[in-house]
Amino acid sequence: MALFSRRKKSADDVVADQIETQTETEESSVDAAEEAEAASEVTEAAPTIGISVQAFRGVGAQAGPEVALPDPDAAPVSPAATTTPAPAAPAATPAPEAERRLPLAPALPPEQTETVAGMKDNVLLRESLKQVEQGATNDQLLGVLRQALQGHLYIRVNGDARAQISEGKPLAVAVVRDGDRQFMLAFSSAAAVRDSVQLEKDPTATSAVAQPTTSVLQQVVSGEFAGLIVDNASAPHRVVFPTELLQKALEQADVDMTVKSIVAAPREQDTAAKLGEALATKRMWVAVNEGNPNGQVGIAEAQTPDGKRFLQLFSHPLEVLALGRGDRPLPFEPEQLAKLLSSHIDMAGVVVDPAGPTMVVERDALTSVLILAVDLDA
Repeated sequence: MALFSRRKKSADDVVADQIETQTETEESSVDAAEEAEAASEVTEAAPTIGISVQAFRGVGAQAGPEVALPDPDAAPVSPAATTTPAPAAPAATPAPEAERRLPLAPALPPEQTETVAGMKDNVLLRESLKQVEQGATNDQLLGVLRQALQGHLYIRVNGDARAQISEGKPLAVAVVRDGDRQFMLAFSSAAAVRDSVQLEKDPTATSAVAQPTTSVLQQVVSGEFAGLIVDNASAPHRVVFPTELLQKALEQADVDMTVKSIVAAPREQDTAAKLGEALATKRMWVAVNEGNPNGQVGIAEAQTPDGKRFLQLFSHPLEVLALGRGDRPLPFEPEQLAKLLSSHIDMAGVVVDPAGPTMVVERDALTSVLILAVDLDA
């Protein structure tokens, strides 16, 4: 597994002198993860299906959030309310999508690539890191973290990783030390691993292994690490996440990261069906806004130009913060989603992770969720 050529320079020297500055910036992002107010205002671009209207509906207090239907006898929505956002047709073209910058991302996931043959990249994470520059904002750093909550990460191992695994030994993971602190290293792609290893005195003494992101983050949190450095040799396109932030992210995450992984993967014919099945078993989050003049709590939904309504669902609170609207993430169980959809039959479906990559799941793909409502009434 030692696939790397020699080059005399230490990666520790490259990173250690910048850890303190970067970590101070990252530590301030812990507060941003705790409060939605810390996220800067970002204009949400419309998903490719042409969703163009942002609305907040009333929330019922007894049975969990419920979307209040508009009065059928009420006057039609004024033209100003529907024409203020960008027109649907331009929003569906590739040009606006290219302008979605961190903490946002394009609506469609990137194609899967391998920068080293046989070693798949975490393309979504790799592409978000490309937008990180020196002095990145908290919003950008949180945007990278939310894209890391899926797929896998590569870790560097001192020695032969395969031999250590076969012998049942703990992996001798590579670290960067800064005084008394040590940081675990992780990588978004095989190319990033290669760039890091080539800075070592003996690249042939290092190997790499891919592990699920959840596993890597748990190792950082449970170990004696001050944080995690992602793509340490790719400055300025690298980040340092303090352990406290990773712990908070894990506490609110699905351990399997099922929904995020589906949305982040290239689209297949059965992707919507798979996502619908996942929504029947996984807790999601909704965006709640308390800015209603009458004091009523509102839950975010989206509307297409032809009037179809979609509930906005989020795989993690960071997905809510990424929109920069000042909304509060609220946990939303599958049973609550089932009751909402069964009570409001004109709700056309859901939009998952509007900050991107995003996916629309129409009502006919949510059969597994709707069955839960039948079970509740039985």
